[in-house]
Amino acid sequence: MNKVQYFEDLKEIITDPIYQGGSENDLKDEITNNMWCLAIPMELTQEITSEDLMGFFKKVISNRQDQINIGNGTGMIFYLWFDGMANQIRFNLISDKNKELPFKCNLREVTIEEIINESLSNKKIEIITEQEIEEDMIEEFELKIYKTILTPQ
Repeated sequence: MNKVQYFEDLKEIITDPIYQGGSENDLKDEITNNMWCLAIPMELTQEITSEDLMGFFKKVISNRQDQINIGNGTGMIFYLWFDGMANQIRFNLISDKNKELPFKCNLREVTIEEIINESLSNKKIEIITEQEIEEDMIEEFELKIYKTILTPQ
């Protein structure tokens, strides 16, 4: 697979329909229906640039904004992070009625470029078993996250 084929395979993510809940009670459905994961094959990490990924995410965010504009009038929070254990960039949308993102760790807002660069430089997946994870480790962990609020226009 080369870079062109990789991004061709991702085109359907750009136009995937989103689920817009009507209240905070729809959070689980929004999380389940609106999460996407991008895994960059190791052989493409030298070929794919941060500019390539920025172009992809600009298209995704633009499409999500368009869907919100014709949706139920609810704004949504688009958020993106790098899951180093899974070696994936993940992104999701939840209603802006939710005041906090659904993570149990500390969050640090960063630019989308910082998350992309972290994902491209990640060469090693650290395997941690569930038995090794303790509650205090979760509370001390800091996750870098990019978020933006998309409002109907």
